Amino acid sequence: MNRRSFLIGTASVAGAALMRPAWPAVSLQPALLRPAELRSANGMLSATISAAPGEVQLGDLSFPGLLYNGAYLPALLRVRLGDSLRINFRNALPDDASNLHFHGMSVSPQGASDNVFVHVHPGGVFDYEVRIPARGRQGPGLFWYHPHLHGVVDQQILGGMSGALVVEGMDEIYPVVKGLSERFFLIKHRERYDRQVISINGQLDPLVEMRPGELQFWRIANIGAEQFLRLRIDGMPLYLLATDGHALSRPRKASELFLGPGERVDAIAIGPQPGEYALGTVSFQNEAWRKPEAAQRLATIVSRGASPAGADAERRVLGERLAVANWADEVRAAPIAQRRTLTYSRTDDRKVFMINGHVMAEDRVDTTVRLGDTEEWTIVNTDQQHHSFHIHQTPFLVTQVNGVRSSEASLRDTFSVPPATAAGNGVLKVVIPFTDPVIAGRFVYHCHAVDHEDKGMMGVIEVVA
Repeated sequence: MNRRSFLIGTASVAGAALMRPAWPAVSLQPALLRPAELRSANGMLSATISAAPGEVQLGDLSFPGLLYNGAYLPALLRVRLGDSLRINFRNALPDDASNLHFHGMSVSPQGASDNVFVHVHPGGVFDYEVRIPARGRQGPGLFWYHPHLHGVVDQQILGGMSGALVVEGMDEIYPVVKGLSERFFLIKHRERYDRQVISINGQLDPLVEMRPGELQFWRIANIGAEQFLRLRIDGMPLYLLATDGHALSRPRKASELFLGPGERVDAIAIGPQPGEYALGTVSFQNEAWRKPEAAQRLATIVSRGASPAGADAERRVLGERLAVANWADEVRAAPIAQRRTLTYSRTDDRKVFMINGHVMAEDRVDTTVRLGDTEEWTIVNTDQQHHSFHIHQTPFLVTQVNGVRSSEASLRDTFSVPPATAAGNGVLKVVIPFTDPVIAGRFVYHCHAVDHEDKGMMGVIEVVA
């Protein structure tokens, strides 16, 4: 399996799998909600985030949740390069410690910044201050925030503790975005009654309206705990601008997306011919010992009204170019200072997950890297299910998937590692730049299916000058 089969698929069963025999009339479906927003002002975003139990209602389904500020869809944080995030984090959970991680951000991992070794115990308070460099490797894009206290991450994200974070400026590096309607598709999941309930912005099958030929800016994020998703819109491609907050050199047309936990894309959507279109999952087998999960319809896109005047929309989008240098090109050309291999494995009872035969220990440094080096890492998956590779503080370039060279034109901070099969182990190769001085310190790398992380599949890295 290679990344091309992940991102661009033309499975003939997809259309049939997403057809629905009996769904509510479009007029009865709720419109896609826009998340509430907290924006920075005068270089600062100050906010209080309280984690506490609360009831969640998804359509006619309710369950006890763990929520930020009482919301299953907490506020979207919007900042600019050069801003500071000051978050007063309050842990009102009754039993477990917690903390905050600012996923994908190239910021300091030390002190009161993006430090996952902070433990905020029940009843405790911690003041985060995350300084976003005005210059450097951090750029505009879509990121997210969630708890990262080893051992309880899965239950806290499953309960609802995750939200989106935007660094403004995508319209400055991709002018096609300027003036477009911006839509968020923040995906979470919860297993109920032996089935996966997948929501977008805390809604089940919301309605998304477009005009034929209209351009919209779609920001799609899998901010759930464990679920690997193949996504498709029947008869409607997307035009990818960025992956995990890192821009491509030019837009890429995709008819299917594969988003593991934590992965995001920024894309242009073009209103199709008038009609109703299903956005949903495509059935695939993640775990070899289980049947494939059934396809689910996640949202309904309705195209109607008059077409905007102007030139051919697809030609306009595909003709765009990134207005700044692409860091991916620099990473691809960098000399490799060190090569390492990480082997993912587990026990037969699936209770312990390991990297290189070890489970996570906060007081142990597993990998030491020199600041300024660029390294090549090979991630070997010996398990017959998908895992993922995520590293904090710095992105990476995917160069091979199962021996097939990748033509990735952007960087990632999270990437799905294919499962082992009868043909052999799943293998991912990445090139990681440890070149940004702001990232010096201790942080972690791990599988972002966070039930695997909680069971041990995480290591500690220290970047030293």
